[in-house]
Amino acid sequence: MVFNKTTPADVAKFYVENDIQKRRGMHSLTGPVYVEGAEPGDVLEIRVLDIKLKDFGYNFLSPDQGILTEFTKPRIKYFKFDKKNNTTQFAPGICLPLKPFPGIIAVGPPLDWPLGWPVNIKASMGQPVKGEFNSVPPGPFAGNLDQRELQVGSVLFVPVFQEGALVWTGDSHAMQSNGEIDVTALETSYEGITLQFFVRKDLKALGVQDKTQRNGGDVFTWPVVENATHWLIVGLNTDLFEAMKLAARNAIDFLVKTQGLTPQDCYQLLSMAGSFQIAEAVNVIKNVTVHIPKTIFKDRGKMTTLCSGGVFPLKMPPVLSSPVCVPQEGIIVE
Repeated sequence: MVFNKTTPADVAKFYVENDIQKRRGMHSLTGPVYVEGAEPGDVLEIRVLDIKLKDFGYNFLSPDQGILTEFTKPRIKYFKFDKKNNTTQFAPGICLPLKPFPGIIAVGPPLDWPLGWPVNIKASMGQPVKGEFNSVPPGPFAGNLDQRELQVGSVLFVPVFQEGALVWTGDSHAMQSNGEIDVTALETSYEGITLQFFVRKDLKALGVQDKTQRNGGDVFTWPVVENATHWLIVGLNTDLFEAMKLAARNAIDFLVKTQGLTPQDCYQLLSMAGSFQIAEAVNVIKNVTVHIPKTIFKDRGKMTTLCSGGVFPLKMPPVLSSPVCVPQEGIIVE
């Protein structure tokens, strides 16, 4: 994208000329990164330490791609970043604090799931096969989660399916709503992102070796996100309600194994204290995530963090109570 110049017609032409729908997705990606010592069945702990934004971003309203169908005209809105204040101006009097995160962090996907695999996807839409994979659908390997909480100060735990884990990342965002309702976030690129890897031999992903554990029954069959205040348990499916049910089952498994509760207690606790949020509503795979506050377990005497060392090591960026914006140079291109 060229700031203030690339048009929706330019984007459409690029998609057609490069046959994007039949290729490996539209994302710009970095990787794979080989992690020494990572083996199938391990869990990889990925800490997000730093993100450096470039100077601008954009939101692309693409007809028929978002949750609403009445917006029929494509539109790109550009935004210049005020990196000193970490903000951007949406319109006069509307100041947005930037909260960058990568829409994609992943390990090499499994290649032996049955057709349709656990997110109910057709092979033509991204079923992993050897030598060919589409970046759009997420899965147990994480991937295109569009999980806005994966900001600096967060940690992703993901099962390892391939030797060396084969980490890849991209789909750089400056901020995003839960749901990403018009099909894009504040899309951008980074000058750099710093990730730190820990191979966790103590957190075995049983579902990698035992297929009976792959749809619930194993805490680390699916990605888990942790930050200073919450555990986030992911549920993915082509159907939004099925994604929510899987998130609930995954959260129950998580609490049974980390807090020593019965499944019935976990179900009731989640109905009272869990926050089910639609992280991604517009991609072919929907992402519903359960946010579980860690503070409610502080007196239980059980696990308080998944992180190596037993203490959560990171801090989240400060929340801007009164963000400051300077006028920016972005325009609308239709």
